[in-house]
Amino acid sequence: VPFLVLGAFAGLRSAEIERLVWTDIRLEARHVVIDREKAKTASRRIVPMTDNLAAWLAPYAGQDGKVWPLGHEALYTAQRETSALAGFKWKKNALRHSYISYRLTLTGDVNRPALEAGNSAAMIHSNYHALVEDPREADHWFEVGLEREGEVIRAVAI
Repeated sequence: VPFLVLGAFAGLRSAEIERLVWTDIRLEARHVVIDREKAKTASRRIVPMTDNLAAWLAPYAGQDGKVWPLGHEALYTAQRETSALAGFKWKKNALRHSYISYRLTLTGDVNRPALEAGNSAAMIHSNYHALVEDPREADHWFEVGLEREGEVIRAVAI
């Protein structure tokens, strides 16, 4: 679960999640710290925590050690097995790509998701601009796992 939600709702790269430790996840401060040693671009960044990310990670408060303690091969085996069970092919960093697309739609600003994702604004614009046309789709993405009036909001096929 932490691997999936950090990709989907914080836009972290799989390799970054592999290097992440629980002390990098600041639930009370509502952000995730990606130190330069853990980032692809060797540049430190702070990623804000969405409400649904905080809700998904809350049960793990107080954990220590690595967020994904099982190693590189186990991670990619888990991805392949999960996607096979769900009936689709796993695309590298697909959850991150969704995060950036939806975040760009919500903010309307290429700079903000670029900083959060550790990319250039030019890269965000060229690869993610206008992929999500309806802001309601982005709202739904960042509601997955939250409760509204006693009902769990579930992912919708888009």
